[in-house]
Amino acid sequence: SDQVVTDTIPGFKRNAEYNINMGTSTKIYSTAQFTKFGNFKALRHVMTPSVNFSYRPDFSTIQRGYYKESRYTDGTRVIGSDGRPLTYSIFEGSLYGGPGAGQSASISFGLDNTVEAKVLTPKDTTGKGERKIPVIQGLSINGTYNFLAKSYKLTPLSFSGRSQFSEKLGIVYNGTLNPYQTTDSLDANNNPTRRLIDRYTWQAGQFPRLTSFGFSFNYSLNPEALKRRNMNEDELRESASKLGAVTKEQADALAMVSRDPNAFVDFKIPWNFAFSYAFQYSALETGQNGSVTNTLNFNGDANITSKWKVQFSSGWDFKANKLSYTTLAIYRDLHCWDMSVNWVPFGAYQSYSVDIKVKASVLQDLKLSKRKGYYTRF
Repeated sequence: SDQVVTDTIPGFKRNAEYNINMGTSTKIYSTAQFTKFGNFKALRHVMTPSVNFSYRPDFSTIQRGYYKESRYTDGTRVIGSDGRPLTYSIFEGSLYGGPGAGQSASISFGLDNTVEAKVLTPKDTTGKGERKIPVIQGLSINGTYNFLAKSYKLTPLSFSGRSQFSEKLGIVYNGTLNPYQTTDSLDANNNPTRRLIDRYTWQAGQFPRLTSFGFSFNYSLNPEALKRRNMNEDELRESASKLGAVTKEQADALAMVSRDPNAFVDFKIPWNFAFSYAFQYSALETGQNGSVTNTLNFNGDANITSKWKVQFSSGWDFKANKLSYTTLAIYRDLHCWDMSVNWVPFGAYQSYSVDIKVKASVLQDLKLSKRKGYYTRF
């Protein structure tokens, strides 16, 4: 009676499954006017709460006919370790499979926030010139509550957002909050440990615990450089659209820009310097073993003459306290040709390359190259 036999029965059987979803959202506006804060005139806050309910019934019940009980050759039922009869899908092993087992019922909720400031334009002498500054662009908080879960029904809360402090500086941030309390105890080896308990932190008058947080920002000392580089590709796309079709030469040029935008040097920009920084904190769900990572990258370029340009790119390794992967490049405009020298001066990937190539995209494979990489023991 302990022998299990698997059999395949050919035939035609219809299966169907469905779920129910309902959602709603609205917008709440609030505005504050100021008269005694200099050029700062008003603050506008827009909140967008949303709620979505989802339900999926259990299609694995015997009554629906999609699942059957596993039985031994003598007809007795196969009982699992939990004391319940084991079941199987009659569509198991078929091309498309059958409905999944188990039911679910959950409600997802979110709150999106935007904050916008209105200030007077400093150069405006009439007192009527105004401009809007996006202080917070989309601070979102989201979570899900599972009604059918036996414990820990509420998922960790996630948040993300972005803020623009000026035309040159913006910041993006995100994080996770755990809503459950913790307790200290001993593990199987009598070592002190900490574990979650199924009680919310606000029941003890505490704020949800921060288990991860990160932010990043970048800054350019010459924002016109990025605008001009984007303009080059945009102008090419616009001119192509006016012609009604993209020629092969234009398509090749766009493809080259898309593959490697840094390979195209704009000598009209006298200099440019930019840097970016990223911070990330992460910990266990209990808040233990928190770790921090930092990343700093910077790059720039400058014209030596109207035909010569130098570029550099590097970063700082906060863990090793030294410069990270660094590259130096020199470009020379040779009228119909371009010359470029690229050098990795130190580190595990020391290398250099010298390339002289034709500017025309149709002759992009016509070039002279000299390279020596780290694999050749430079």
